[in-house]
Amino acid sequence: MGTTARKGVTTDASALMAHLHDYSIVLGKDMADVIREQAVLFCSDMVRFSRPFAGKSPGTGNTSDAKKAGADNVARSIRKIFRPVELADKEQVASLGRYDVFKMWAKRKGETIQGKGKQLRWDAFQKKFSKGTNYAFIGPGDLGGMARIHNANRTDNGHGSLTASARGSKHPFAIVAKDSDIKKYIRQKQEDVGILKSAYWFAAKRMKGQTPKGPTWVQHQEGAPNAIGKDDGDKPMHPEVIVGNLIGKRAGNDRFVALAVSYRAYAMRVKMAAELNKKKIPLWLATAKGMTTGTSKYF
Repeated sequence: MGTTARKGVTTDASALMAHLHDYSIVLGKDMADVIREQAVLFCSDMVRFSRPFAGKSPGTGNTSDAKKAGADNVARSIRKIFRPVELADKEQVASLGRYDVFKMWAKRKGETIQGKGKQLRWDAFQKKFSKGTNYAFIGPGDLGGMARIHNANRTDNGHGSLTASARGSKHPFAIVAKDSDIKKYIRQKQEDVGILKSAYWFAAKRMKGQTPKGPTWVQHQEGAPNAIGKDDGDKPMHPEVIVGNLIGKRAGNDRFVALAVSYRAYAMRVKMAAELNKKKIPLWLATAKGMTTGTSKYF
């Protein structure tokens, strides 16, 4: 029976180093070439294992469905934060404490606030329905104001998903004068889908002699400043490369990084197994010869 790579095996950073070492021996490749190659492939893995995903499955993050899921999530998140004035309820309008917004709201509801008692009507309305909840009001065209409120309710200093409190909120955080401004802001933010993933693509691009692959939407130029890519593969005694993403939490925290590490180790085992089978070298002999000393237990 030939050597096969076991699936679903969890590996850590030290085990990954053992895989790199054995992979270079089994495949007969220079260690510097191996670590560059695998660093680029790891970055591709991180594109797949970082949000958004297609559905709930990590590993699908490089698909067009993942891009659509990201765009849909942006729209839902923004609609969670903002509500057009015509959809605001009485409590929200009253709590704003603004007579001009009250008139705007009433007009869009088909009610005209006019006559001598209009201020008294507003005072009574406010007294009856206001609960003192703090809502902001966004005037026409103020997308910058929307961005400030939106970012304040996101993780990673305004770069990540909504905070837990924002996700769990039963009310919006701001009332917006024009629904068309909400739609415009959604379209603007949907253009950012892929920036997180793009950092990995640019990190891979910094590896000497390597050409990273990935769909166009994960080659977002704005992701470049977040890329970590250092190639010291030519160091004589200790070749090394570093790849990563400055926006660490958006990578899915440690869980998705660990998934990508385990997958990269598995992918190397697959190629090692194919090479050993091609040369008709059983695993026990490969281990005895020092070819798979750090990885034999993972097959």
